[in-house]
Amino acid sequence: MFGLVNSRWYTGKGPVPCAPVNEHGAGAQASTGRIRKVLVVDDEADVADLAEMLLTAHGFEAVVTYSGAAALDMLASHSDIDAVVSDVMMPGMTGLELAEHIARRHPAVKVVLASGYMAPAMLQNQPLTQLFIAKPYKIDQLIKLLHT
Repeated sequence: MFGLVNSRWYTGKGPVPCAPVNEHGAGAQASTGRIRKVLVVDDEADVADLAEMLLTAHGFEAVVTYSGAAALDMLASHSDIDAVVSDVMMPGMTGLELAEHIARRHPAVKVVLASGYMAPAMLQNQPLTQLFIAKPYKIDQLIKLLHT
């Protein structure tokens, strides 16, 4: 038996690793901060779906969209979203543009940008003001940023 359990590959040997669970059924990692619901935005469906699965395995409620425009629609209709984790390089609206919209329309929502490559021209000589994580990232690193 092989599978992904708690962001680590399980080979079927030894005990199954699992995240600690509190009395409400949520993972201990999610219960330590105010971030409960995370919107994952990535135009690569496999990447977005994996991030959703890993965040859920760590006690977060996670939802996914595959574009910046869809993310804004989701934020407008789901006021319980606490944070957005977005790819930077997406067609249409980039993650940087999405972050600017979120800062104006939903200032209480935390934004973490993720990218394996970001063209220097995208910053237009401006410092990056959002939290950033380089791809590929470890889920523990992302969770740490969500709790900062």
